[in-house]
Amino acid sequence: MGWGRGGSRASGFTLAEMMLVLLVIVLAGGLVFTWLGRERRHRGGARFMADMQEFAAAFQGYQRLHRAWPPPTSGEITVPRGMEEALVETNWADPSPFGGRYDWNGRGAVMLTAFAPAFPLELTRAELLALDRQFDDGNLATGRLRTGFNGWPVYLVGDNP
Repeated sequence: MGWGRGGSRASGFTLAEMMLVLLVIVLAGGLVFTWLGRERRHRGGARFMADMQEFAAAFQGYQRLHRAWPPPTSGEITVPRGMEEALVETNWADPSPFGGRYDWNGRGAVMLTAFAPAFPLELTRAELLALDRQFDDGNLATGRLRTGFNGWPVYLVGDNP
């Protein structure tokens, strides 16, 4: 546009100033998205562990009543026989917050499996270890929360893990 007094340009933004503002906006957006992702994972972890504790209570109730664990799930049977009522108001039939499906081994453990192509399991070992540190004993070889087949999470529901 026009030149002001003394040969300087009239007010306006230079390309460098606009790029600096854009850079600040992009960096702030990246920080916000990173924080939101962490927050979502944290909430997902809390929900996952609450689900596991709820399942444990249901299976422990069955075991006290029948003096045995329900049979394992297999094939198309996704809810253990005899547990239909106990699990109906839970998230058992839903994918976990990390994907995958809940499964029962018939010997006192709830597992999270990746055998559900519609719900891919997206839980890293580091995330599982962080959950174990937060909700269990911090060691994936001991305590209630452990790793099982393919490093997938296993939650022991018996009284003595």
